[in-house]
Amino acid sequence: MKIAYLDCASGISGDMTLGALVDAGVPLETIQQGVDSLGLPSCRLVATEVKKKGF
Repeated sequence: MKIAYLDCASGISGDMTLGALVDAGVPLETIQQGVDSLGLPSCRLVATEVKKKGF
């Protein structure tokens, strides 16, 4: 098991955190399982690759 420590004294941005997790190699399915455990109705994560200005 790998553990990430996040020091969020001033808060944390949800979309940026999800993007960082996916970029770090966490499978989208694993993140979806975590979201599913919250019991939110009809909440699905969708990932698409976007390139802006060649990056």
